[in-house]
Amino acid sequence: MTEPRGLTLFDVDQDVLAPVHGAAPTSGLSPAPRTPAAAPPVTAPASTAPMLLAVDGDSLAHRAFHGYPADRSQGPVYGFLALLASLCDRVAVDAVVVGFDSREASVRRQRFPPYKGQRGDKASGLLALLLGMPDGLADLGVCVVTSEGWEADDVMASAAAVAESEGWRCTIATSDRDAFCLVSEDTTVLRMRGRGETVAVTPQRLWADLRVTSAQYVEYAALRGDVSDNLPGVPGIGPSRAAALFAEYPTVAAAVADPIGCRSVLGAALGQALLDDCARDASVFHRNVDLMTPRRDLHVDLEAAQRRPAANRISARLDAWGLGSLGGRLSAALAERPGAVPPPEEPL
Repeated sequence: MTEPRGLTLFDVDQDVLAPVHGAAPTSGLSPAPRTPAAAPPVTAPASTAPMLLAVDGDSLAHRAFHGYPADRSQGPVYGFLALLASLCDRVAVDAVVVGFDSREASVRRQRFPPYKGQRGDKASGLLALLLGMPDGLADLGVCVVTSEGWEADDVMASAAAVAESEGWRCTIATSDRDAFCLVSEDTTVLRMRGRGETVAVTPQRLWADLRVTSAQYVEYAALRGDVSDNLPGVPGIGPSRAAALFAEYPTVAAAVADPIGCRSVLGAALGQALLDDCARDASVFHRNVDLMTPRRDLHVDLEAAQRRPAANRISARLDAWGLGSLGGRLSAALAERPGAVPPPEEPL
Protein backbone atom coordinates (compact mmCIF):
# COMPACT_ATOMS: atom_id res chain seq x y z
CA MET A 1 0.00 0.00 0.00
CA THR A 2 1.28 3.45 -0.79
CA GLU A 3 0.69 6.54 1.26
CA PRO A 4 -1.83 8.89 -0.39
CA ARG A 5 -0.17 11.80 -2.13
CA GLY A 6 -0.51 15.23 -0.61
CA LEU A 7 -1.19 13.89 2.88
CA THR A 8 1.17 15.55 5.28
CA LEU A 9 1.29 15.65 9.01
CA PHE A 10 0.79 19.28 9.82
CA ASP A 11 -0.46 22.58 8.64
CA VAL A 12 -1.13 26.09 9.81
CA ASP A 13 -4.46 26.65 11.50
CA GLN A 14 -5.23 30.13 10.27
CA ASP A 15 -7.92 30.57 12.92
CA VAL A 16 -5.56 29.75 15.78
CA LEU A 17 -2.09 30.85 14.80
CA ALA A 18 -2.85 34.24 13.34
CA PRO A 19 -1.64 37.71 14.33
CA VAL A 20 -3.87 39.65 16.66
CA HIS A 21 -5.31 42.65 14.87
CA GLY A 22 -6.36 45.82 16.61
CA ALA A 23 -6.92 46.51 20.26
CA ALA A 24 -9.94 46.27 22.48
CA PRO A 25 -12.09 49.40 22.84
CA THR A 26 -11.55 51.43 25.96
CA SER A 27 -13.85 53.49 28.09
CA GLY A 28 -11.55 56.53 28.00
CA LEU A 29 -10.47 56.08 31.62
CA SER A 30 -6.75 55.98 32.36
CA PRO A 31 -5.88 52.49 33.57
CA ALA A 32 -3.95 51.97 36.76
CA PRO A 33 -0.26 51.05 36.43
CA ARG A 34 0.10 47.47 35.23
CA THR A 35 2.83 44.97 34.50
CA PRO A 36 2.27 43.49 31.05
CA ALA A 37 3.62 40.07 30.20
CA ALA A 38 7.12 40.02 28.78
CA ALA A 39 7.90 38.37 25.48
CA PRO A 40 9.69 35.01 25.72
CA PRO A 41 13.47 35.23 25.44
CA VAL A 42 15.19 34.55 22.15
CA THR A 43 15.71 30.84 21.62
CA ALA A 44 19.04 29.54 22.88
CA PRO A 45 21.28 27.43 20.65
CA ALA A 46 19.88 23.98 19.88
CA SER A 47 20.19 21.61 22.80
CA THR A 48 21.91 18.23 22.54
CA ALA A 49 19.71 16.77 25.29
CA PRO A 50 17.85 13.58 24.35
CA MET A 51 14.39 13.92 22.81
CA LEU A 52 11.12 12.32 23.90
CA LEU A 53 8.38 12.20 21.28
CA ALA A 54 4.96 12.20 22.96
CA VAL A 55 2.20 11.39 20.48
CA ASP A 56 -1.50 12.04 20.98
CA GLY A 57 -2.80 8.66 19.82
CA ASP A 58 -6.39 9.86 19.46
CA SER A 59 -5.32 12.72 17.21
CA LEU A 60 -3.20 10.41 15.08
CA ALA A 61 -6.02 7.84 14.84
CA HIS A 62 -8.48 10.49 13.60
CA ARG A 63 -5.98 11.65 11.03
CA ALA A 64 -5.24 8.11 9.83
CA PHE A 65 -8.92 7.17 9.66
CA HIS A 66 -9.87 10.19 7.58
CA GLY A 67 -6.70 10.27 5.48
CA TYR A 68 -6.23 6.66 4.47
CA PRO A 69 -8.84 4.67 2.52
CA ALA A 70 -10.71 2.22 4.69
CA ASP A 71 -11.71 0.10 1.71
CA ARG A 72 -8.12 -1.08 1.29
CA SER A 73 -6.60 -3.73 3.52
CA GLN A 74 -5.89 -2.30 6.97
CA GLY A 75 -5.92 1.25 5.55
CA PRO A 76 -6.34 3.25 8.79
CA VAL A 77 -3.95 0.97 10.71
CA TYR A 78 -1.39 1.37 7.94
CA GLY A 79 -1.97 5.12 8.04
CA PHE A 80 -1.51 5.34 11.81
CA LEU A 81 1.78 3.47 11.70
CA ALA A 82 3.03 5.33 8.62
CA LEU A 83 2.31 8.68 10.26
CA LEU A 84 4.00 7.53 13.48
CA ALA A 85 7.08 6.58 11.47
CA SER A 86 7.01 10.00 9.76
CA LEU A 87 6.92 11.72 13.14
CA CYS A 88 9.94 9.74 14.32
CA ASP A 89 11.78 10.64 11.12
CA ARG A 90 11.05 14.34 11.56
CA VAL A 91 11.98 14.60 15.22
CA ALA A 92 14.98 12.21 15.48
CA VAL A 93 13.73 10.75 18.74
CA ASP A 94 15.49 8.94 21.57
CA ALA A 95 12.25 7.72 23.17
CA VAL A 96 8.59 7.45 22.17
CA VAL A 97 5.37 7.36 24.15
CA VAL A 98 1.86 7.27 22.68
CA GLY A 99 -1.05 8.40 24.86
CA PHE A 100 -4.74 7.66 24.40
CA ASP A 101 -7.96 8.92 25.98
CA SER A 102 -9.51 6.72 28.64
CA ARG A 103 -12.52 4.86 27.22
CA GLU A 104 -13.88 3.87 30.64
CA ALA A 105 -14.68 7.25 32.11
CA SER A 106 -14.11 11.00 31.84
CA VAL A 107 -13.35 13.05 34.93
CA ARG A 108 -14.03 16.24 33.00
CA ARG A 109 -17.45 15.03 31.88
CA GLN A 110 -18.24 14.11 35.47
CA ARG A 111 -17.38 17.65 36.49
CA PHE A 112 -19.28 19.25 33.59
CA PRO A 113 -21.65 16.87 31.75
CA PRO A 114 -21.91 19.03 28.58
CA TYR A 115 -18.14 18.67 28.05
CA LYS A 116 -17.68 17.47 24.44
CA GLY A 117 -21.39 16.69 24.51
CA GLN A 118 -22.02 18.09 21.04
CA ARG A 119 -19.92 15.40 19.41
CA GLY A 120 -21.85 12.60 17.77
CA ASP A 121 -21.07 8.92 17.97
CA LYS A 122 -17.80 7.92 16.38
CA ALA A 123 -17.84 5.98 13.13
CA SER A 124 -17.52 2.27 13.82
CA GLY A 125 -14.22 2.07 11.92
CA LEU A 126 -12.72 4.95 13.89
CA LEU A 127 -13.87 3.47 17.18
CA ALA A 128 -12.33 0.12 16.25
CA LEU A 129 -9.06 1.87 15.44
CA LEU A 130 -9.05 3.73 18.76
CA LEU A 131 -9.83 0.56 20.69
CA GLY A 132 -7.33 -1.60 18.83
CA MET A 133 -4.27 0.61 18.44
CA PRO A 134 -3.13 0.68 22.10
CA ASP A 135 -2.77 -3.11 22.20
CA GLY A 136 -1.38 -3.18 18.66
CA LEU A 137 1.32 -0.66 19.50
CA ALA A 138 2.20 -2.45 22.73
CA ASP A 139 2.52 -5.66 20.72
CA LEU A 140 5.03 -3.88 18.50
CA GLY A 141 6.99 -2.82 21.57
CA VAL A 142 5.89 0.83 21.67
CA CYS A 143 5.32 2.48 25.07
CA VAL A 144 1.59 3.22 25.40
CA VAL A 145 0.00 5.14 28.28
CA THR A 146 -3.64 5.50 29.24
CA SER A 147 -5.00 6.57 32.61
CA GLU A 148 -8.56 5.86 33.67
CA GLY A 149 -10.68 9.00 33.59
CA TRP A 150 -8.11 11.14 31.81
CA GLU A 151 -7.27 12.08 28.26
CA ALA A 152 -4.33 11.92 25.89
CA ASP A 153 -3.81 15.64 26.67
CA ASP A 154 -3.03 14.70 30.26
CA VAL A 155 -0.60 12.00 29.15
CA MET A 156 1.15 14.53 26.87
CA ALA A 157 1.43 17.05 29.69
CA SER A 158 2.76 14.43 32.09
CA ALA A 159 5.26 13.17 29.51
CA ALA A 160 6.57 16.70 29.00
CA ALA A 161 6.85 17.21 32.76
CA VAL A 162 8.81 13.98 33.21
CA ALA A 163 11.09 14.77 30.26
CA GLU A 164 11.91 18.26 31.50
CA SER A 165 12.52 17.03 35.05
CA GLU A 166 15.07 14.53 33.69
CA GLY A 167 16.89 17.08 31.53
CA TRP A 168 15.30 15.86 28.29
CA ARG A 169 13.58 17.78 25.54
CA CYS A 170 10.06 16.86 24.47
CA THR A 171 8.12 17.16 21.24
CA ILE A 172 4.35 16.77 21.52
CA ALA A 173 2.50 15.74 18.36
CA THR A 174 -1.19 16.59 18.63
CA SER A 175 -4.02 18.41 16.91
CA ASP A 176 -5.29 19.87 20.19
CA ARG A 177 -4.71 23.55 20.88
CA ASP A 178 -4.81 22.87 24.63
CA ALA A 179 -1.23 21.62 24.34
CA PHE A 180 -0.03 25.19 23.68
CA CYS A 181 0.09 25.66 27.46
CA LEU A 182 2.91 23.08 27.56
CA VAL A 183 5.28 24.94 25.24
CA SER A 184 8.62 25.85 26.77
CA GLU A 185 12.26 26.19 25.76
CA ASP A 186 12.49 22.41 26.17
CA THR A 187 9.04 21.40 24.87
CA THR A 188 7.73 22.04 21.36
CA VAL A 189 4.24 21.27 20.07
CA LEU A 190 3.80 19.99 16.52
CA ARG A 191 0.19 20.68 15.70
CA MET A 192 -1.33 18.12 13.35
CA ARG A 193 -4.05 19.59 11.18
CA GLY A 194 -5.11 19.27 7.58
CA ARG A 195 -2.67 19.34 4.68
CA GLY A 196 0.25 21.68 4.25
CA GLU A 197 3.33 22.83 6.11
CA THR A 198 4.65 21.75 9.47
CA VAL A 199 3.81 24.03 12.38
CA ALA A 200 6.25 23.84 15.26
CA VAL A 201 4.81 25.88 18.12
CA THR A 202 7.61 27.29 20.26
CA PRO A 203 7.38 30.02 22.92
CA GLN A 204 8.47 32.57 20.32
CA ARG A 205 5.94 31.37 17.75
CA LEU A 206 3.13 31.38 20.29
CA TRP A 207 3.98 34.92 21.35
CA ALA A 208 4.34 36.19 17.79
CA ASP A 209 1.00 34.76 16.71
CA LEU A 210 -1.24 35.10 19.77
CA ARG A 211 0.61 37.60 21.97
CA VAL A 212 0.35 35.35 25.01
CA THR A 213 2.87 33.16 26.78
CA SER A 214 2.34 29.45 27.36
CA ALA A 215 1.79 30.23 31.06
CA GLN A 216 -1.13 32.47 30.03
CA TYR A 217 -2.58 30.18 27.40
CA VAL A 218 -5.07 28.27 29.59
CA GLU A 219 -6.57 31.52 30.90
CA TYR A 220 -6.59 32.97 27.37
CA ALA A 221 -8.46 29.88 26.12
CA ALA A 222 -10.80 29.96 29.11
CA LEU A 223 -11.85 33.52 28.25
CA ARG A 224 -12.22 32.70 24.55
CA GLY A 225 -13.88 29.33 25.02
CA ASP A 226 -13.44 26.18 22.95
CA VAL A 227 -16.22 25.18 20.57
CA SER A 228 -14.64 21.79 19.87
CA ASP A 229 -14.97 20.87 23.56
CA ASN A 230 -18.40 22.51 23.94
CA LEU A 231 -17.02 25.09 26.36
CA PRO A 232 -18.42 28.58 25.78
CA GLY A 233 -16.18 31.44 26.80
CA VAL A 234 -17.02 34.59 28.72
CA PRO A 235 -19.62 36.28 26.48
CA GLY A 236 -18.15 38.97 24.26
CA ILE A 237 -14.50 38.16 24.98
CA GLY A 238 -12.94 36.59 21.91
CA PRO A 239 -9.30 36.04 20.99
CA SER A 240 -8.48 39.70 20.28
CA ARG A 241 -9.92 41.07 23.50
CA ALA A 242 -8.40 38.25 25.53
CA ALA A 243 -4.98 39.03 24.02
CA ALA A 244 -5.50 42.73 24.75
CA LEU A 245 -6.17 41.91 28.40
CA PHE A 246 -2.97 39.85 28.66
CA ALA A 247 -1.02 42.66 27.01
CA GLU A 248 -1.79 44.67 30.13
CA TYR A 249 -2.00 42.06 32.88
CA PRO A 250 -0.04 38.85 33.52
CA THR A 251 -3.16 37.01 34.75
CA VAL A 252 -6.92 37.41 34.89
CA ALA A 253 -6.67 37.62 38.68
CA ALA A 254 -4.44 40.69 38.30
CA ALA A 255 -6.97 42.26 35.94
CA VAL A 256 -9.88 41.54 38.28
CA ALA A 257 -7.91 43.07 41.15
CA ASP A 258 -7.84 46.32 39.15
CA PRO A 259 -11.52 46.89 38.22
CA ILE A 260 -11.01 50.34 36.71
CA GLY A 261 -8.13 49.16 34.58
CA CYS A 262 -9.99 45.98 33.55
CA ARG A 263 -12.97 48.03 32.35
CA SER A 264 -10.58 50.39 30.58
CA VAL A 265 -8.91 47.59 28.61
CA LEU A 266 -12.05 45.63 27.72
CA GLY A 267 -14.55 48.44 27.63
CA ALA A 268 -16.99 49.22 30.40
CA ALA A 269 -19.58 46.54 29.61
CA LEU A 270 -17.22 43.64 28.88
CA GLY A 271 -14.90 44.56 31.72
CA GLN A 272 -17.80 44.53 34.16
CA ALA A 273 -19.03 41.24 32.68
CA LEU A 274 -15.67 39.65 33.41
CA LEU A 275 -15.61 41.08 36.93
CA ASP A 276 -19.12 39.74 37.57
CA ASP A 277 -18.31 36.33 36.11
CA CYS A 278 -15.21 35.88 38.24
CA ALA A 279 -17.19 36.81 41.36
CA ARG A 280 -19.83 34.11 40.77
CA ASP A 281 -19.66 30.60 42.18
CA ALA A 282 -20.69 29.31 38.73
CA SER A 283 -17.98 31.29 36.96
CA VAL A 284 -17.57 30.40 33.28
CA PHE A 285 -13.94 31.48 33.38
CA HIS A 286 -13.02 29.42 36.43
CA ARG A 287 -14.94 26.41 35.15
CA ASN A 288 -13.05 26.56 31.86
CA VAL A 289 -9.68 26.91 33.57
CA ASP A 290 -10.45 23.83 35.65
CA LEU A 291 -11.45 21.77 32.60
CA MET A 292 -8.72 23.04 30.26
CA THR A 293 -5.77 22.61 32.61
CA PRO A 294 -4.04 19.30 31.84
CA ARG A 295 -2.74 17.05 34.56
CA ARG A 296 1.03 16.83 34.69
CA ASP A 297 1.41 14.09 37.28
CA LEU A 298 0.21 10.92 35.54
CA HIS A 299 2.70 8.07 35.50
CA VAL A 300 4.85 8.13 32.36
CA ASP A 301 7.84 5.79 32.46
CA LEU A 302 10.70 7.45 30.60
CA GLU A 303 12.79 4.28 30.79
CA ALA A 304 10.02 2.26 29.17
CA ALA A 305 9.71 4.89 26.45
CA GLN A 306 13.42 4.45 25.65
CA ARG A 307 13.20 0.69 25.12
CA ARG A 308 13.28 -0.18 21.44
CA PRO A 309 11.97 -3.48 20.11
CA ALA A 310 14.04 -5.72 17.88
CA ALA A 311 13.54 -5.12 14.16
CA ASN A 312 12.52 -8.75 13.63
CA ARG A 313 9.76 -8.35 16.22
CA ILE A 314 8.34 -5.39 14.32
CA SER A 315 8.61 -7.18 10.98
CA ALA A 316 6.95 -10.33 12.31
CA ARG A 317 4.00 -8.41 13.75
CA LEU A 318 3.52 -6.38 10.59
CA ASP A 319 3.69 -9.49 8.42
CA ALA A 320 1.00 -11.08 10.57
CA TRP A 321 -1.20 -8.01 10.07
CA GLY A 322 -0.65 -7.94 6.33
CA LEU A 323 1.41 -4.76 6.58
CA GLY A 324 4.82 -6.16 5.74
CA SER A 325 5.53 -3.27 3.37
CA LEU A 326 5.88 -1.01 6.40
CA GLY A 327 8.50 -3.21 8.04
CA GLY A 328 11.61 -1.37 6.92
CA ARG A 329 10.21 2.10 7.52
CA LEU A 330 8.80 1.36 10.97
CA SER A 331 11.89 -0.57 12.04
CA ALA A 332 14.09 2.38 11.07
CA ALA A 333 11.91 4.63 13.23
CA LEU A 334 11.32 2.44 16.26
CA ALA A 335 13.68 -0.55 16.38
CA GLU A 336 16.80 -0.86 18.49
CA ARG A 337 19.89 0.74 16.99
CA PRO A 338 23.24 -1.05 16.78
CA GLY A 339 25.77 0.56 19.08
CA ALA A 340 23.19 2.54 21.04
CA VAL A 341 23.53 2.63 24.83
CA PRO A 342 20.69 0.47 26.17
CA PRO A 343 18.30 1.95 28.72
CA PRO A 344 18.36 0.56 32.27
CA GLU A 345 16.92 -2.90 32.58
CA GLU A 346 13.66 -3.40 34.42
CA PRO A 347 14.08 -4.87 37.92
CA LEU A 348 13.32 -8.56 38.25
